[in-house]
Amino acid sequence: MAKKRKRKVIQKATNKVVTLDYLNHRAESLHRAGYEKPRWIIFCEVMIRDGFLVTLYEARRTVSKYITVARPDLGDFKVRFSNHRPIAARELNGDCDFFVGVTNLATTTTGQAIAAVRDRFKQSAQKE
Repeated sequence: MAKKRKRKVIQKATNKVVTLDYLNHRAESLHRAGYEKPRWIIFCEVMIRDGFLVTLYEARRTVSKYITVARPDLGDFKVRFSNHRPIAARELNGDCDFFVGVTNLATTTTGQAIAAVRDRFKQSAQKE
């Protein structure tokens, strides 16, 4: 009888400040397992390179990622990446500032999320 291989489980992040090294490690682990670099990692890399503080929360029961992009002087912006629709009431109540993927109202992309964050912070900077 063949032995079962234990799968290495990556601990889900809880409000973790994300660095490029951390993202590189996650992307490499996924690549070794045969997966492409996830769009949420690409999004985080762009945001960090744009000078934002990026925080990651991973849902416990789903694959959803909640990414908070912030600038201390300009506030924050919360983006949800998921492979399933959000709860309609949460989406309508603005649980997140932007939803990437298929939602109850639209289908959006990572590129649109990047543009939305940049636009929000550009507007916030102009108000000051």
